[in-house]
Amino acid sequence: MASLRAQTFGYFRAIVSDNRSPDGAGDAVRAYVEGLGDRRIGFVEQPENGGEYGQGRYLFGAAGNADYFCILHDDDVLAPSYLQRAVAALDAAPDVALFVANPWVMDAAGTRLTLETYGYQRDHGRSRRERGRFPVLETHMASGFTPISGTVFRTAWLRRSGFVDQDCHGNFPFELNIMTRLGDIGATGWYEPDLLLGVRYHAGSLRNMLGLMRNPAVVGTMLRILERRQYSGAPERRRRKIVSRLYRAQADIALADGDRDEARANLRAACAANPLSPRAWGRRLGVAMGAGA
Repeated sequence: MASLRAQTFGYFRAIVSDNRSPDGAGDAVRAYVEGLGDRRIGFVEQPENGGEYGQGRYLFGAAGNADYFCILHDDDVLAPSYLQRAVAALDAAPDVALFVANPWVMDAAGTRLTLETYGYQRDHGRSRRERGRFPVLETHMASGFTPISGTVFRTAWLRRSGFVDQDCHGNFPFELNIMTRLGDIGATGWYEPDLLLGVRYHAGSLRNMLGLMRNPAVVGTMLRILERRQYSGAPERRRRKIVSRLYRAQADIALADGDRDEARANLRAACAANPLSPRAWGRRLGVAMGAGA
């Protein structure tokens, strides 16, 4: 909250949305927000825990006719010039759908982690990319280039894309859903390599707590998002590899539940999605021969 109020660009409206936090935490947050006395910042408590999808749909609806839209996770922070630079970049490139800057990575206490920051840039395809336009679909399918937290979207592009698939719910993969829908309509983004966003990576992060590839709701939702789409070139090859990996994950979940028939069906689908995957064929052969998970 402090990083938002410290922005050099002060013309914004912010909503702090509580997703039915337990043990009275929502009341404490409400009291804090109201105690700020900042008319730009309001508080709302959701009637039920709709996960990240519920929060995202509510916040996007609340944005109304605003030109730009941004979700900032509660443990992330913005550099003071972040919004000013994002708005300036988007105003200068009216055909661009979003603005994304490099983050620094920090621990739960807020200490910057140099090696982890470099690792984030490498793993997300940021290390060699220069300032400027980038294709949303190709970069996100390749490396998860664009995160949801801190990215500033042009709301017109989100409306045009439909925002997220109507049958997706829960906590994940909200980010993948938004980026694939923007990719469906050929969106481009603007990349700023300066470190303007701080993200916390720690054991309590939602990504770590969900156990993504062991969570049947997460795996099933990712499969729905990706199986209903088809691309060409590198994005399609990457899509098929991810789909194959997800079917392997579903097979592992089925094996853990003792359902070998379901596991075999999922491994057949994994091989069909990516026929050149030695891991898919190896797992299929292993299960056929009676090997465990």
